[in-house]
Amino acid sequence: MTLSAADAKAAAKEAYIFSYPAVMYYRTMYLQAIDAKSSSYSGGFGKWLHLGTSTPQDTDIVSPNNDTPYSYAWVDLRAEPWVLTMPKIDKTRFYTSQWDDLWGFVLDNAGSVEDGNDGVSVLLASPTWKGDLPDSVKRIVRGDSEFLGSLTRTQLIDSDDLTNVESIQKEYKLEPLSSFLGKPAPAPAPDIDWLPWKEGLENTDDFWTYANFVMSLTTPSPQDKPVLDKIAEIGVVAGKSWDASSFEKDVVDGIRAGVKEALADLKKASENISDPSLFFRSRKDTDKDYFDRALGTLVGIFGNVKEQSVYFATSSDDQGVLFDGSKYSYSVTFSAEALPPVKYFWSFTMYKLPQRWLVDNPINRYSIGSATPGLSKANDGSITIYFQTKSPGKDKESNWLPTPDGPFWPIFRTYGPGKEILDKSWKLPTIKRDESDK
Repeated sequence: MTLSAADAKAAAKEAYIFSYPAVMYYRTMYLQAIDAKSSSYSGGFGKWLHLGTSTPQDTDIVSPNNDTPYSYAWVDLRAEPWVLTMPKIDKTRFYTSQWDDLWGFVLDNAGSVEDGNDGVSVLLASPTWKGDLPDSVKRIVRGDSEFLGSLTRTQLIDSDDLTNVESIQKEYKLEPLSSFLGKPAPAPAPDIDWLPWKEGLENTDDFWTYANFVMSLTTPSPQDKPVLDKIAEIGVVAGKSWDASSFEKDVVDGIRAGVKEALADLKKASENISDPSLFFRSRKDTDKDYFDRALGTLVGIFGNVKEQSVYFATSSDDQGVLFDGSKYSYSVTFSAEALPPVKYFWSFTMYKLPQRWLVDNPINRYSIGSATPGLSKANDGSITIYFQTKSPGKDKESNWLPTPDGPFWPIFRTYGPGKEILDKSWKLPTIKRDESDK
């Protein structure tokens, strides 16, 4: 069958949206577990990279939070499973070890919400592993890829608490199943000829080479068969080489047009996010909604499921206009009767657009919330947060979250969300523009 330019465009658009998460998760894995020259290199698979609080210089992932210092790790499950062990910690602190597969699906969260704070061990296994679960290991965690990655979060209570966080991070343990059982290790898996990551390749024809490569590290799900059959028409097939010269020029033009349209749709959608469930990605949650999966990866890779934390993405003010710190100041007020209902804590984090990175500012404050030292309440018990480039005044600085001098995007996060957040009966108050300013 001869492929028309129109058919190629449609297939490319669908293929791009479908495979975008896999390519971008590969980027993160490559920088953290493969490229020894990367500033984010952890030391290889099975090694932790423990971080302190995030800063504007941290650009490995978009929309990082500053409430829970991160610990990254990746595991190669081809030869054998790995065991994750979480330590016992203080009862009031939030921690969770989130694990995702290369499709961006959230698989598990060992820690406070699922297991409490007394410590737990779980088994990380490949999609095809068959074996017995050790008695001291609570459950098996597996996705649709031979490689899994973690973004493990440990709550920072205040600026003086970092030493305690670091002590907890050092107790996070990963070990091969054979080591955990005290048995000989199996033969190692074959070496892989990794594709070097190049920033921006997701906007070029090279994207397809990487998509095919990463798909070869996954196990196809029957759920995805219809889209896999369709995108094979333009050569997007696991393990297959991709070369534009193998297609007629009009077909290549159609493929490139499809990518351009997919990118435009994702960009437009990223500017008008109102549904926080976008970020909660398990295969059950996402089903076949590949666009939301791609959009979630674009704006918040390694976003977590709603049982752990609910994120509220707000893109515009009370007048429906996108936020811009060069034009206006803003504020949001929680009444005493409608403070965020959470088990652990809540926060706002500020990001500059279009990068979605943290914002340099004179007080080095990148997030603000219920755990912020000195956060002030009004006499009536309400809390007002100020979003602006310049100080709102010394009497209000305790509640000030600085914005960039340009477009910005505030994310509201709740940890251990209460029933009212989960059933959506609690609403985030509108962020209002200060008309008297600028």
